[in-house]
Amino acid sequence: MPSNKPMADMPHLTGLYFRNLGATPLGIATVGILNLFTPLELFQFQKSFFFEEGGWVILPFIHPIVISVVTLAQYVIQRPVAGVVRRMRTRDPVSTDRLHRAQKTLLNLPYLLTGANLLMWLLIPGILVGGISYFSPMPLKAVLLFFFRAFMMGLVVSAVSFFLVESHIRKQWIPVFFPEGRLADHKGAIGLSINRRIRLLYLSGTSVPMIILLGTFALTLWKTETVSISAEELGREIVIFTFIVFILFLAIALRLNVFVCRSISDPVHDMLAVVHRVRKGDLETRVQVVSNDELGRLGDAGNDMIGALLDREKIRDAFGKYVNPEIRDEILAGRIPLDGERREATLLFSDLRDFTRYVEANEPEEVIQSMKAYFTAMQAAVHNHHGLVLQYVGDEVEAVFGVPLSMDGHADKAVQAALEMRARLEQLNRLRAKEGKCPFRHGIGIHSGSVLAGNTGSKDRLSYALIGNTVNLASRIQALTKSVQCDILISEAAVRRLKTPYPLKKESAKRVKGFSRPVTVYRLLPTTDKDDE
Repeated sequence: MPSNKPMADMPHLTGLYFRNLGATPLGIATVGILNLFTPLELFQFQKSFFFEEGGWVILPFIHPIVISVVTLAQYVIQRPVAGVVRRMRTRDPVSTDRLHRAQKTLLNLPYLLTGANLLMWLLIPGILVGGISYFSPMPLKAVLLFFFRAFMMGLVVSAVSFFLVESHIRKQWIPVFFPEGRLADHKGAIGLSINRRIRLLYLSGTSVPMIILLGTFALTLWKTETVSISAEELGREIVIFTFIVFILFLAIALRLNVFVCRSISDPVHDMLAVVHRVRKGDLETRVQVVSNDELGRLGDAGNDMIGALLDREKIRDAFGKYVNPEIRDEILAGRIPLDGERREATLLFSDLRDFTRYVEANEPEEVIQSMKAYFTAMQAAVHNHHGLVLQYVGDEVEAVFGVPLSMDGHADKAVQAALEMRARLEQLNRLRAKEGKCPFRHGIGIHSGSVLAGNTGSKDRLSYALIGNTVNLASRIQALTKSVQCDILISEAAVRRLKTPYPLKKESAKRVKGFSRPVTVYRLLPTTDKDDE
């Protein structure tokens, strides 16, 4: 799909015409200079014809003819691109077939215009020189030299035009027609590899002037058979001509070298900048793919890699909404043994009171919203003290302190989390009272001991869980809060691990389901009741 680029920022097709035609004056001027400095008296006739005998009248018509022919050819060639651009400017829908034709034409445009330029440099000089030789006594050798140079210069002009047009397309039009890259996947598009691009530079900047020199010297030697000239004079003219060729093609070669270097270095620099941004965590950035060569395919591969990293990050974030982020990171890093590991930890269970009655008396939407508010508050309290919420079961919260990340004082962390849970529930109930809703009550049980922590479940669906009597006893202690009529109970094993004094009141030993021995628990008093300890 084309880019949704604002119309004010849309480039104009006149830029393509300007780049393509800009090389034509260079070619005409170069041919004129070479003809002017050609050695031997043979070509003095050519000079006198163009500058003394009225031939100058023809010269002003060469450029307009060339411009007209090239412009007409370019207009016909890039019509598919122009049609899509018009629809984009008027925001009319563009069919897939029309867009594909325009994309194919855009990618092939530098090659098509290069071919048109070469054809123009063959036809127009041929017709012009043929007409001149027919209506004037211009020697055959001069005709051949003029046509020979025009054709060879056409190669240089076509190369300059190619890189000018290609550079403009890469900067202005590729982002519009290929905002997501994938230029190499477009069928029917001509591709120029980096190796061939360098060969084209070598051909244009080195081989062409050498061929021009060889052709000129061959015709010069041909003429020396009938022209009397001293070796000194001939040598001087050859040196001057060679120097002019050197200066002209050195300038052209340097300019072509800039185009080729930029076509390679600019994408590389862009990729390095994107890699730097990705290293800093910016996964929304993308490589601007502007070619269908090796660098373009490399840019597409880099974008695929960044997209995969972004998808992985999204999965990681989504995974963290279902599993605690700390557990998520341990799982993704592969640091949680599949068969589990024995660890010392403190378990915290929280359960709402009279929840069944509450559900029966309220609409499901109200229940869901209220539970979400309650769980959000409890999870925040657990998280603030480095605990992990393992799961929500109905109205129950299961949290652990000390796994999978080891920590000192996990029993203290659990007690501090329970105190914050008490405070957050009071705050939540004040908000519910203002809304005319009934308050919530919950019971919290805390127990410390050895647990088996690891992945459970099937081969296709794993679940991180804690297994062992410590988990079961923590759940039973939470259930004792109903009979003891308090909101927080702590086991004796957890109390022994506390490093900070808390307002506690020892309860009589209690029997719990599934355990043969009575359990000693402590009531965690409000801070105002500390004197009753």
